[in-house]
Amino acid sequence: MKGFIRFLVIFGSILLLSAFLTPLLYDFLPFKFERIFNRLVMIGTLLAIVIFVRIKKETLRRFGLLWEKNSLSLLAMGFLAGILTLLLTSALNIVFNNARFVIPSLSLMDWVSKVSLALATGLLIGVIEEFFFRGFIFRFLQKAFKNRVLIAVLVTCVFYSLIHFIGMKKIFIGPDPDFIDGLKLIGAPFVSLAEWPRFWPEAVGLFLFGFALNTAAYKSGSLYPSIGLHAGCVFFIRLDDLFIKFQGERTMFWGSKLVYDGVIGWVFLMLLACILYRTLRPSSVAAKS
Repeated sequence: MKGFIRFLVIFGSILLLSAFLTPLLYDFLPFKFERIFNRLVMIGTLLAIVIFVRIKKETLRRFGLLWEKNSLSLLAMGFLAGILTLLLTSALNIVFNNARFVIPSLSLMDWVSKVSLALATGLLIGVIEEFFFRGFIFRFLQKAFKNRVLIAVLVTCVFYSLIHFIGMKKIFIGPDPDFIDGLKLIGAPFVSLAEWPRFWPEAVGLFLFGFALNTAAYKSGSLYPSIGLHAGCVFFIRLDDLFIKFQGERTMFWGSKLVYDGVIGWVFLMLLACILYRTLRPSSVAAKS
């Protein structure tokens, strides 16, 4: 309980500090006020983990970040699994005329730039979010729930899903935001959750995606397959607008260009989780721990 209270105090301090710093950085950074606040909260949380958690070999092992001889292959396997899953889902949309395939006319430098940016973005998001959600949050909940893994997984996936919608309800931010506007953003997530009828299909898809990510991390005992899976999906989504043009409005069965907000996307994500569970084996480090 003391650890949980300490966590709440530290996280509350990060929120207040982010609310204070966001107006100052807003004058210099070319980003939206809300985006700066969200990034400060995540960066602050990661820094707190580094500062308050003693980073040593045992910590890396517990978080699943200890590099092994098969870590690169796990990373690559996850990356390809993410791309293949979304590719198959998109292919079905093309076959049933819900989307069409196009080849954009771009120069070689444009292709290199777009592919490189998509790859860098995918890897960056994969590393940061997997370390935070599957490395820190999941392990913390697993310990808090006395190793009741399924409960820890479900809570982690719900948190992972809902946090994507904290900006759903737009909070009015004036042209010259200040500390009070930063404080408003702290309460924005609770206001946004009231909009659940608008985003529940996407929330279900993100929950199932989080479940697949948790399956990869827990079953292998390593974060590298989940980092690869996350990075592969982000990489594909960043590029699919170049090749795939979705037609018509979103439907409950097919979803939209997001892919994961319809029944067909949910089915593929559940199949992905099952395949990962059946094929992945504990790493040598995880097997010894």
